[in-house]
Amino acid sequence: MTLLTRSLIRHAHAIAREVGARLIFLYADVVEADDVLADMIRDVAFRLILVSRRPNFQPPAGWEDLCTVLHVPDVRMTRAGQVKVATLVAAVEGLVQLGDRVVWLTGVQNSNTIDTVLVLDLGAELEMFSMGAVGPLPADVRPAVFERLLDLASELGSEGREGHAVGALFVVGDSDNVLAESRQLVINPFHGYPESERNVLDPQLEETIKEFSAIDGAYIIRGDGVILAAARYLVARERPVHALPAGLGTRHEAAAWITSSTNAVALCVSQSTGTVTIFRGGRIVTDVQRPRSRMQDDF
Repeated sequence: MTLLTRSLIRHAHAIAREVGARLIFLYADVVEADDVLADMIRDVAFRLILVSRRPNFQPPAGWEDLCTVLHVPDVRMTRAGQVKVATLVAAVEGLVQLGDRVVWLTGVQNSNTIDTVLVLDLGAELEMFSMGAVGPLPADVRPAVFERLLDLASELGSEGREGHAVGALFVVGDSDNVLAESRQLVINPFHGYPESERNVLDPQLEETIKEFSAIDGAYIIRGDGVILAAARYLVARERPVHALPAGLGTRHEAAAWITSSTNAVALCVSQSTGTVTIFRGGRIVTDVQRPRSRMQDDF
């Protein structure tokens, strides 16, 4: 373990106690060896959330009781993206909530060096936690469904489709009202299939979802993950209540409008930038930008 890593980890424990933090996030993919990670966990000596892109990642043996594992999309992210996505997923899973204070330890993947400590107030960080006033998710949306859609949106934003950038819009929750506020642009490609064959949680459906994302319009998804429609045009009857940042287009405007007029969540992938923007209650909850280079530590 490097001197910098050891110093920051030991100070993180003191910081967390002095500022009344509820827990510490540690980006576990900074290291690959379990023995090094175990040394980090021992030195932190605080309740930990281990964040990893590795689907099968588990805490080192003997440290399971102190640690909770949080899986995030397996795509390249900026350093800020790592923090935003993991904090959002933790909120969706009920691990943190509005008003909590948390400490973050992170660094470049596989660098074996922790080089950043952050203290976040989940409430003061309005951009990441503006949904706190209305709850992380609508009651009818399963956390696993939201997390799967976040994976898909992140992959589309980062990789595009067959070498080409694509935009996409996923609307999940309050599906009856969302359907009432929308209409088909073309024939619904999911119509007539059994529900068991059109659920976003089915990994075999991933390529189909990505393929149809190139069609104009939105995916409408029930809270349990069943895809009700693709290529759906959201019929905005008025402009969004909350002004959007300059540079966002009609797809983002539609996401803002549908989440203000229904109790749904929308995940919007920008075709031009690959940024994934999440909307709730007509507001931007957070956005996750694609790295500008192969480096992952840009803020």
